[in-house]
Amino acid sequence: MSVSKELPFTKDAFEDIAETYGTPVFVYDEAGIRASAQRLIKAFSWAEELSDGQRNHFAVKATPTPAILRVVHDEGMGFDCSSRPELSMVSGAGLADTGIFYSSNNTPDEDYVYANELGGLINIDKLGYLEQVHRALGGLPTRMAIRYNPGKVKQGNDIIGDPYDSKFGARPDQVIEGLRRMRQLGATDVGIHTMVVSNERRPESFAETARLLRELAERAEAEAGVSVGFLNVGGGIGINYHPDEDPVDIEGISQAIESELAPMGIPIYTEHGRAVTGSHGYLLTRSTHGIQESWHRYLQVDTSINNMARLATVSAAFHVLDVLGREGDPEDKMFVVGSMCANTDRMFKEKLLPITTQPGDLLVIHDAGAHSRAHSHNYNFRLRAGEVLVHPDGTHSLIRRPETEDDLFATTKGL
Repeated sequence: MSVSKELPFTKDAFEDIAETYGTPVFVYDEAGIRASAQRLIKAFSWAEELSDGQRNHFAVKATPTPAILRVVHDEGMGFDCSSRPELSMVSGAGLADTGIFYSSNNTPDEDYVYANELGGLINIDKLGYLEQVHRALGGLPTRMAIRYNPGKVKQGNDIIGDPYDSKFGARPDQVIEGLRRMRQLGATDVGIHTMVVSNERRPESFAETARLLRELAERAEAEAGVSVGFLNVGGGIGINYHPDEDPVDIEGISQAIESELAPMGIPIYTEHGRAVTGSHGYLLTRSTHGIQESWHRYLQVDTSINNMARLATVSAAFHVLDVLGREGDPEDKMFVVGSMCANTDRMFKEKLLPITTQPGDLLVIHDAGAHSRAHSHNYNFRLRAGEVLVHPDGTHSLIRRPETEDDLFATTKGL
């Protein structure tokens, strides 16, 4: 069975959105996001039962837009935050009541203070940060965690890289010392976190991560007499960017983790970003000059790769592209390009697309719901696109306006 890449809305609905808000614009399917959140929560219900009401967490960095955060909050998810503005976004939207897991690195004192004030569970990235937290807060919070990097014993992938080369986390001996020192300084409930894969779809990879966490927790008990009170297995569950891939087995991934960790009888936390929103976001863009030719065919559009920056760097994050109204037309290979003054501005390379595509045709890029608008940038002073949420009843609303030139000039105006 392969994954369907059918669009959730009709051509007329997409055209209406494009006419109403202009292009380029990101479009999110609220019903789809809710369904994915519900599926994940159901699949990991065993973990919530062990965690005494603690939540599965949504990774704010995936789709940092308040309206999207409200949707996943409504479904009962907490939030994985990694920066002060992410904390501010969750707090400012009144969403902190479902829980915050704060995993930052190279963190200033005031950010630890703010996370603690919001009731966030602080997860330190390095052993050396522990004394900083103790000093900044005037003592340690009751509950804390430290991030584990398994090094060469765990393989990563081409998005997140191998753990051994990662800047994140601490060695096993440092984790154990961190847990011991946390207890010594007053923390009564200490845990271990890890995050070593991204866009991973194999249950066995998650089982291996869970096993490594369990074994490290057992070492902490045996070597330092520290009882680990909770584990956070991170996230990294992927989606199907390629239409010929088998569906992601969320339930199988959960069962693989459960088999390793549930017998411990302690709270197990999770973090999910792409698996919640990734498949339910789309970037709409119009063809400007149609297909132009030189040494290659170039389909020119009204966005640049600044709005889908990951397309330039991550081969695994492949996205399906539809030219609405041209289904079934003859195709040939071509590049999809914007107007940025950089040769990296090739959103798709040698992709089979309709040779009948004309100026004004609307294109829909699939699977843009995570790490797309969040990764957009202003190189060449290109503007970042706005965002629209389509509600379950078919109505839609603007949830982030597109940038203007005034936005770009605001930080230098008058200087």
